[in-house]
Amino acid sequence: MFKWSVGLEKDDIYTSIKIAACVCGKDGLISFPEEEKIFQLVSEKSPSFTRVQFDQVIDDFFDSVDQIEDYAEIISDPSIRQFTLQLASKSAGADGLDIRENIALSKLKLLWGEDR
Repeated sequence: MFKWSVGLEKDDIYTSIKIAACVCGKDGLISFPEEEKIFQLVSEKSPSFTRVQFDQVIDDFFDSVDQIEDYAEIISDPSIRQFTLQLASKSAGADGLDIRENIALSKLKLLWGEDR
């Protein structure tokens, strides 16, 4: 089971959420089940993370022009990368994994050298 590494920063959580949103949005929409799954998984790992914070991160995501590559280069910690991949995969699958979402997951794995 995944455990946050010591010293996890709020920025790590925010970046992980934005990466998951990038993957979920590849089919043209971030659905309610996908959004709820992201929040559920993040709040399980960081119980102090609030819905208000989550909504702000999602708003920031939609206001940004950053792409998955931009977010991916921010995360270097292997344990956070592992969690982010799980977060993106499980949330994108919350409403059925679309081929475009699957391609985005594959791209993320390649960016991080996790192509096995």
